[in-house]
Parts: sequence; C-alpha cells; structure tokens
Amino acid sequence: DEADSFLRSRQRAERSYEVTEVNQMLAGMERFAGIFIATTNLFDQLDEAALRRFSFKIHFRPLAPAQRERMFIAEALGGEPAALSAAQRQRLVLLDQLAPGDFAAVRRQALILGEPDSPAWTGDEFLDQLEAEHRLKPEVRQQRGMGFVRH
Repeated sequence: DEADSFLRSRQRAERSYEVTEVNQMLAGMERFAGIFIATTNLFDQLDEAALRRFSFKIHFRPLAPAQRERMFIAEALGGEPAALSAAQRQRLVLLDQLAPGDFAAVRRQALILGEPDSPAWTGDEFLDQLEAEHRLKPEVRQQRGMGFVRH
C-alpha cells in the first residue's frame, strides 16, 4: 500500500539516503519471484525505473453515475431502489469524484455514531456526509475558485 513512500522519483530526492532507499527497493523488486502488487494515489511521483518493473498499471477511476446510485442504494437505503428520491439522485449526479472508499468511510462513520443494529443516519444524512467527503478530494478543491471575482 502507498508505494510512493518507497518508490518516489529519485529526481525529487533531497537527500542521498532517499535515493539509496529507492535503489534498494528496485533491487528487491528485481529479485522477487512472486506477484508484487502496489498502490498509490501519487502515480505521477513514482520513479520511472519503478514503473518499468510493473507489468500492469491500473488506474481506478471514480464511480460512474449509475455505479454511485447503486452503491448509495446498497449502503444508505438498505438495498431498496424505491427509497431513492429524485432529489437524492440529482445530488448524487454532482458527486463525480466519489470512489467506493468514500462510501465505506461514510458507512463507518454512521456505524460508529449509531446503535449497533441501526445506522445513525437517514439517506439524506448519509448523502450529506458523502458530499463532505467529496469536497475533500483534491480534484474537487481545484475546481472551486477561491478569492474575489472582478466584475
């Protein structure tokens, strides 16, 4: 998990030990005879030599609208499609950077704050928390302007 910790581009290194760590990891990858799987949210910061050592590079995109809707129904509405309101559907459409992990995080929040057999939130409250998670994403923060607009 988080391969960027061990495989960050050596060109970005500030200290010699950072280069040494990456070199050791690359050598270990070369010697390893098994299947090596690594993940990162910082793909563009990985060392070029490290990228060449991976046979496959897979990019997981955010959920498509239909996937978000199905996941919301499963996680927030008890699997009942009829419980999804038009307003909730419209709000979900706007959350274009959601990933399955965001639903899992909100579900954990609901379970922590609720009773053991009953989540703490209604569908709308669950959606409020999904919107909060969505706002934290770098892709979303970059889209929103900040400061003053001159007319």
